[in-house]
Amino acid sequence: METDTGPVPREEAAPPPPARGERPPPAPRPSAGAAAQRREVQAALGRRTAPLWPAHAAVRPTTAGATRQDWRRVYRLAGWELQHHALVLRGITTAYVVAVAEAHFEAEWSIANVLHALDWTPEGVRYAHDAVTGIENPGAWFAARLRAWTHQDGTPMRSPGRRQMAEVEQRRAEAVAAARRHAARSTQQQTAGVEAGAAGATGHSQGETDRDRRPFRVRWADQIAAGRAEASRVAEDR
Repeated sequence: METDTGPVPREEAAPPPPARGERPPPAPRPSAGAAAQRREVQAALGRRTAPLWPAHAAVRPTTAGATRQDWRRVYRLAGWELQHHALVLRGITTAYVVAVAEAHFEAEWSIANVLHALDWTPEGVRYAHDAVTGIENPGAWFAARLRAWTHQDGTPMRSPGRRQMAEVEQRRAEAVAAARRHAARSTQQQTAGVEAGAAGATGHSQGETDRDRRPFRVRWADQIAAGRAEASRVAEDR
């Protein structure tokens, strides 16, 4: 029987325990940029006593002749407001939130529209995921949810709010058209009834005109006279 005569590998020595009074090595810290971002978001949301930007308003400066700095400020406020409502977005920078949503903001999407797109598909189906736990890459998740509301050419679809307004206007137009059709039918029926009544009244008046409306005695005397005249004519013919 052959035996392995090679050298036996020695065991790796375990790191020595820290000496008494010595602190264990600290856990790796996140990058300084990410930590600064979290502090910025927490500070902004901590001072929030009212919406940083109205949820249903267009994300654009309210003053004419807005500068590039004004646009950046409005977008940052909108990004913070999104991160206030969607906690998962606090795992990425506000700048990244704005970069993903900027095209939709330019297409007149509001913050409420963006939040709707995080939970619903364009077909009106609610996502099964609760958008709170189990998201390892919030940035990719956020981009994918908004990409579902984007055309193939990269342009955003009509916002959920505009879709709802269009549906309301369509239902209103259909109701107005139905009311007009009903009014037209009622008018036609009323016109036909008036014409039929007028025709009946005309026929009745004509009948009364044709009927001899002289007193009975006069008509009886005329009939007697006519009978006598007819008898005299017959006698003369004989």
